[in-house]
Amino acid sequence: MKRFILTILTLVVIVLALFYFNVFWKSPSFYRIENPNTLTVPVVDMNTYMTEMISNHRRPYIYSVSANTGGKVVVLGVEHTSDPSKTQFDSIRQYWKEHQPTVALVEGRMGFLIRWTQNPIERYGESGLLSDLAKKGGVDLYTWEPHRDDEVELLIQKHSAEKLAMFYSLRPYFGISKANKPENPEEKLQGYIDSRTDYNHIKGAVETWEDIDKIWQKDFPDLDWRTYSSGYGWPGYLHDIWNSSNLARDEHMINIIIEEVKKGETVIVTMGSSHAPRIENTLKAALKAL
Repeated sequence: MKRFILTILTLVVIVLALFYFNVFWKSPSFYRIENPNTLTVPVVDMNTYMTEMISNHRRPYIYSVSANTGGKVVVLGVEHTSDPSKTQFDSIRQYWKEHQPTVALVEGRMGFLIRWTQNPIERYGESGLLSDLAKKGGVDLYTWEPHRDDEVELLIQKHSAEKLAMFYSLRPYFGISKANKPENPEEKLQGYIDSRTDYNHIKGAVETWEDIDKIWQKDFPDLDWRTYSSGYGWPGYLHDIWNSSNLARDEHMINIIIEEVKKGETVIVTMGSSHAPRIENTLKAALKAL
């Protein structure tokens, strides 16, 4: 019995050590904002972006904004790709080295990774690379995504629980590339329902893929969710939720940046290229006021 307990304790110590030395990765922590700011310049919404900006800005979209506090932010709006040969990853490394950030923010939650056997870029794209740089440099790392409970709390004021549950279940499914669409879409969607709707206000609003299928056939009879690709647009009311979700996410990210730059920190943040130009004027106005 003593030998068994000793073996378990040894394994626990080894696992903790592997996490400590960043061989094993867990998801980046959520950032809880202490005092949300009122943003005087609104973030550009996705509808405006799609009609006025999408074809007119550079990619990648990179800039920095400094504040009188001595803090600054470096914004890296890049393509979502897991191809390590893309030159945008050299840009991320260059800006990291040049600005020596003290706080790093990444898009998405990512997940478990074993650094010895998995390439962070191939696994998680730009978020993987920035996380790798942060861990090697001992820099504070967070996801800039709001906690789902916080996001739902905002969106439930404008959208029904059923529609929100449908949106959160379909969003990761629609994010699967056409080449990688599953052979069993119903089973895949059921997994997303089980994992993505267990939150206040929307829990139990839809429970099975058949629930969503029935609503979809009624509201979007000319489309098939199994083969649909959201790209830069969703059908009907789901588009409104998508737009609201993007704004909530961007406003949360900006509030994190404000809070850290106010302390004099140098923040570096990666995001999809559509976010960077949409938040630029909002961010500049907010940091100028510090």
